[in-house]
Amino acid sequence: MKEKKTLILRLLRLISLIILYYIVGNKSIFLYALSLSLYNIFISCLHHITIQESFKRIENISTKNKLFKILLLIITIISLFFLLLSITVSDLLSLLLKIDGIKSIFIIMGISIIIKPLIKLLCEYLANIKNRAIYLSFIKAYEVIDNILMLIIALFSFRILNLKPINAIFSLYLSKIIAMFIIVTLIYQLNKYSKTIKLYGVGKINYRKEIKKILFTNSNKSIISIIKKSYYYISIILLYLILSTRYNYQLSNLEKIIVFMYFYVIEIIDYIVHVVGLIIKKISKDSNITNNVYYSFKIMTPIAITLGIIAPLISKAIFNNYEYSIYLSMMSFLSIFILLYDTVTNDIKNKYILNISLLAGIISKIVLIIPLINSFYRMGYNLIYGDIFSTIIAMSLTITINYLHVKKATKNEEKYFERILKILYENILLAIILILMQFIIPISGISYIKSLGLTIIYIIVSTVFIKIINKK
Repeated sequence: MKEKKTLILRLLRLISLIILYYIVGNKSIFLYALSLSLYNIFISCLHHITIQESFKRIENISTKNKLFKILLLIITIISLFFLLLSITVSDLLSLLLKIDGIKSIFIIMGISIIIKPLIKLLCEYLANIKNRAIYLSFIKAYEVIDNILMLIIALFSFRILNLKPINAIFSLYLSKIIAMFIIVTLIYQLNKYSKTIKLYGVGKINYRKEIKKILFTNSNKSIISIIKKSYYYISIILLYLILSTRYNYQLSNLEKIIVFMYFYVIEIIDYIVHVVGLIIKKISKDSNITNNVYYSFKIMTPIAITLGIIAPLISKAIFNNYEYSIYLSMMSFLSIFILLYDTVTNDIKNKYILNISLLAGIISKIVLIIPLINSFYRMGYNLIYGDIFSTIIAMSLTITINYLHVKKATKNEEKYFERILKILYENILLAIILILMQFIIPISGISYIKSLGLTIIYIIVSTVFIKIINKK
């Protein structure tokens, strides 16, 4: 049930961004993509914090209240630190990228960081002391309201009031603040009619130990998320810096490319990866990392090939635009490595090896991105490919370190080499079929309606091919 709700929320977020694409039109929201990427990194730091398990073990109501207040204070202090860090980052980026007027956007972004963790903490607290699970639904409700308000505010800011880009982007963060007031009001109204369960069990606990447990239990999941989102943030900053200064890209076009890749397309890719990850959980009957990697590669490769080949159709069908379809095509192949990255990092238990692999990956990304961009320039290819390949290589390093460690620890003797080769042969054949289809049914220069129809046709062909192959 929880997975279904998460899937629906992610789909709602994806649909919201696509609608936002049409609302914004030709106006640049690069600063929104830039600031929101940093917001996602900061919010990931607090994502794992929950008081539900601790409150299940504690009976005394006064102990719960004290623990709640301490955590409230800690989260507030952490959020204030992130606010100060956001202001510092805005000053650095203003100098580095030579963009004026970004401080106000980063300030309101920094203020917004505290909202989601506080709502989560408050809802978990009330759900426990009132013994009503309905409070937990407000955590998801906040995200829904935030997305809806974001679209309404965008419509007024970009279309009706026609505000300046800086002011319009600033206003988009108001959705989070307004959503918070709506949720708090709803909680207050519900709280008036809910009675607190008064329990007076043992009240003495080691608060320091309990707080440490709450803050650091499952922190590895937050670390994985932080590093993964940092890949995208590094790409946004360095692509803008390198291509605008060294290679004299036109800023307006460069901003559109970066926003398309790391704001719109990455959301599509992450959603597909999330769905495939859920499928793998169902079909993989054990937690064997080798099996999970095998299934990840088996399922994601044909999806990536299909998406990569029909990228012009997808770009036309979703964004009504062929211009940047090549970036969707390249990002689709990156999705294979993103899924493998998620699979091995989420399955590994050794935190030391995990941290080493994550650190090696992100350092490799930083070290490789500039040389690879320069290499693609000398070879006469699109410079954006250098960034994507730097991510692929860096993620591959993390994947390899974790996989080799787990394989050595489990001593799995099952051989997958021939099975992997078979998958490669099958997908090469699928790619040839889809490419040949393009000679019969061209996918470029067609209308919006035809692109929708052809997208369905190509997906059906790929699905039928995969089912036939799997039956053999």
